[in-house]
Amino acid sequence: MYCPHCHSELKDDATFCPHCGSDADTGWKEGAEFTDLETPDYDEILENEFGDDPDSPYTKKKKANPLAIAAAVIVALAFIAAMIF
Repeated sequence: MYCPHCHSELKDDATFCPHCGSDADTGWKEGAEFTDLETPDYDEILENEFGDDPDSPYTKKKKANPLAIAAAVIVALAFIAAMIF
């Protein structure tokens, strides 16, 4: 059995077409086809997540912690001083 609307193959006991959405109750009429869902733009999502756009709300701002830098410098100097003396 084939759908009279989109000509997709159907099971013999099918009451509707899984491809276009036409069914026996509506007489397999025009306009019953499935319309595509509106989905977000995948390229835009990728650009927001991984792009270099500094104005993106998804861009993570990295700030150097001055206290951590100072601590690292002190530890490095202490290590060097211990190796020398």
